[in-house]
Amino acid sequence: MTTPRLAKRPRHALAAGLIWLALLLLTAAGQSQAQPPLAAADSPGAHAPAAPHLLPASPDRPLDSLVLGQGQPLVLLTGYAMTKEMWDTGFIEALARGHRLALLDYRGMGETPLGEAADISLASMADDVVRTMAGLGIDKAHILGWSMGGMVAQEIALSRPEAVCSLTLLATAGEFASVRPAADRLGAMGPEEILSSMFPAAWSAAHPEAAGRVRPRVRQLDHTAVSRQYAAMLGWPGLTGRLGKTSPPVLILAGSADWVCPPRLSEALRDSFAAVPGSNVRLAVLENGSHWMMHQFPEALADDVEDFLARHPCPDARRREP
Repeated sequence: MTTPRLAKRPRHALAAGLIWLALLLLTAAGQSQAQPPLAAADSPGAHAPAAPHLLPASPDRPLDSLVLGQGQPLVLLTGYAMTKEMWDTGFIEALARGHRLALLDYRGMGETPLGEAADISLASMADDVVRTMAGLGIDKAHILGWSMGGMVAQEIALSRPEAVCSLTLLATAGEFASVRPAADRLGAMGPEEILSSMFPAAWSAAHPEAAGRVRPRVRQLDHTAVSRQYAAMLGWPGLTGRLGKTSPPVLILAGSADWVCPPRLSEALRDSFAAVPGSNVRLAVLENGSHWMMHQFPEALADDVEDFLARHPCPDARRREP
């Protein structure tokens, strides 16, 4: 079990705040349809600019994207009913120091249109991610998935292993049946009730500032899209029996106080990957960590992720001109 270091004030809190303020202002003003072209620094072999680029969904890039940072590509996949604006600011800013981040919104979330598809599956969501990566000029990347996003990440590794350098699975599971009661409980809660239930009571009392790190929604939730996400998880066959003879390096991050995806599910996920010959999988459990532990320990989590990625570089990850 890993105990996180004491959370510190982000070293570049002002920069992080400006990045997120720019995102919120651009989104609220509806300017994502008129973004400047990617800078010359985006060409192969060059350092990508740290400034964020909002890139709207398009025929060759089905998911609305925010791209920022520099380094090897790291694709971040959000959880159930969440949008890219709702990642923790400090967590994102820390990861962007060493990696080119791509934050994506699934169909019907954020400004990504739901489209005409009658059904959404985790397989189709995984395909959307890989197609969007290609539209961004990314052939292969590290993938980080939170909650439902961790399930999508697993599906990408199963269906498109050539696109995956490594997997970081944050507060997730290898099947949905065990998560369903918690998902149903969340669905019956209002926003304030969800917020008050996410952090351990004693920890929250000692760290009242954590609730202020949770990003509010910037647009109305599309309940049709949310119901289709739920159906996608319900219909997901899960990981058991589907892993092949190889596996990418895997980091699993769990919270000891996560009642949505408790540590026993992360342990089962670890055991599934560990059964693959030659696999490289590590599980870290953060004491007092909740399902929203990125808002509790943003720098400690980012340090764990950065350490893992540094140990498993992806020399064939490259960015080409889309």
